[in-house]
Amino acid sequence: MPLDVHRVSRETLGAMAAGRANLADLHLLRSAQRSQLLLILRALLDRVDEAARTARRPGGVPSAQAAWQLLCAAQRHAPEAVETVLGDPTVMAWALRLLRRLSGSDGTSSSSAPRWADLGQFQALAAAAALRAGVPAVLRVPAHRGMVWLPGAGVAGPVAQRRWSEAEVRLEGDGAVVRGELAQVRLPRFSTTSSPGWRPLRVVHSRTPPADGTASVGPWLDTVTPYRDFARYPRCPDRLGERRLELWENRLAGAYALLDQESPADAAALKALVRMFVPRPFPTTRGGLVASASSLEAFGAVSLSLPYDVTQTAAVLVHESRHQQLNALLSLVQLVQVGEDRLGDPEVSRLYYAPWRSDPRPVLGLLHGVFAFAGVAGFWRTHRAHATGAEAQRADFEFAVYREQVREAVASLATEEALTEAGRLFVDEIAALVEEWQQDDVPNGPRALAEHYCALRRAVWRARHLEIARPTAERLATAWAAGKASPQLPPSTLRPRSDLIRPDTFGPLARYRLSAPDRFARRRRQEDKSGDPARRAEYAAVAGHADEAALGYAEWAERDPHDAEAWIGAVLALPEPAREPGSALLLGRPEVVVGVRRAVVAAGGGLPAPLDLAAWLAAAT
Repeated sequence: MPLDVHRVSRETLGAMAAGRANLADLHLLRSAQRSQLLLILRALLDRVDEAARTARRPGGVPSAQAAWQLLCAAQRHAPEAVETVLGDPTVMAWALRLLRRLSGSDGTSSSSAPRWADLGQFQALAAAAALRAGVPAVLRVPAHRGMVWLPGAGVAGPVAQRRWSEAEVRLEGDGAVVRGELAQVRLPRFSTTSSPGWRPLRVVHSRTPPADGTASVGPWLDTVTPYRDFARYPRCPDRLGERRLELWENRLAGAYALLDQESPADAAALKALVRMFVPRPFPTTRGGLVASASSLEAFGAVSLSLPYDVTQTAAVLVHESRHQQLNALLSLVQLVQVGEDRLGDPEVSRLYYAPWRSDPRPVLGLLHGVFAFAGVAGFWRTHRAHATGAEAQRADFEFAVYREQVREAVASLATEEALTEAGRLFVDEIAALVEEWQQDDVPNGPRALAEHYCALRRAVWRARHLEIARPTAERLATAWAAGKASPQLPPSTLRPRSDLIRPDTFGPLARYRLSAPDRFARRRRQEDKSGDPARRAEYAAVAGHADEAALGYAEWAERDPHDAEAWIGAVLALPEPAREPGSALLLGRPEVVVGVRRAVVAAGGGLPAPLDLAAWLAAAT
């Protein structure tokens, strides 16, 4: 299993940033990840047997060296068999978690597996490769709730009842027998069909083969692998019915076909980099959000909830394949200075507004989002030329939203000193692409709705996560109470407030209106009777009914007088010529209005109208 030497040229880096990666570029990323996995397995090999000697397991833990030798024998006999097994993204997930566990750096790892079971999965790896290669052997492997994991194939069982036990896998030329303390399962050498005691990885059959002919199997739909969860492991197999699984397969296959037809470059990246889809539970409705994720620990795996149609599925797959691409690239090229690349670390020096997120993000998180959503914007830009009717309006809206959001985020990265020279080149390529998109015309309706949505997200984020110093707010409140002119406005500072974050509702409503206008109208009539002013206000604003939206926002603000989102929504619901003085400040720096208003209330000055206060503050600028 040789390792390759991997180098990324400036031309390749620029092509990847601009979404023009060719098959050679994609092969480079995939090959680098394969080499990384082999290095991780080799590092494990040096530690597993030593760790096994201290594991509490009657009869001990089978030798990892012996499993490695079997793996090498399978490689000599049938290299493609080993490649299929190592191509299972959950192998890397298991290996990395075990490596951290053995080095004592697993931190808050949520594994419930005993150490001997994690160590024993080396045997499962060898058993799966030997089964595919037709190499005879007998191995002892772990069983979780009676289920035996065969990477790249599926799970066999249950062959036992205990939470953790050990099973025997007897490999013969034409198949295997998996035997536990209560039952046994016989498997043919190649079995991709469910049968009693056997739950295989399901293959999603693409309607067109990959251009380079490299993907011999997959992508897989994985509902069974114990290491398929990015946050916790092991997991038992899901109980999705056949109809639900077929729905997943049809939607994914349809998305592949759409990308093949409309976005060949995105289709090529998807086929080259994504090997597995992991369904996750998440309630979605038409126009609703999709929960999706990729992980550094499982290259090639994408976890997602079921999108509501093929087009949304295609957009999500483009998004996640971009994350896969950047994760792989970052293992070869440093784009962000060391110490500035800690995703989710509250101690990082700078956090940013990421327009597609409700929480502040560090520079690497912002870079990931920019690259991923530039791909999504490009997808919708292309799809506009193929869509008709309501679908065309939806595509126009999505393109307008992501074009603006990526433009704003790229502008933040343009001044970021933490980028390396390579990172600067990468961002500049994306910036040039986004600048080119600004010349594209978008029809008035979808464009106006997109502008409204982007302004709403920006202002609400500022109101939640930015603030002015309390002493300064108190001085401004004193001047307001005295009837004096507003002093110069102070700068704002970032203070992340995760407790103030709420799910985005305006965006899903906008998408609902554009993709299913009749259903949106019926649902709006139902909401009008519900009595919730926030919902009525948002439905009216999305529909473009300013007067009704104003009434709803006024009721919302009366019910929740300190909820800045109601004030912001009320301003945005009106056309610009009809907006009152102070509207620009309330949208541009709502945190100043929030801080001063709070200080006025604390000083016993009553509850000033947000727009009146904003108009007074705006005079200082």
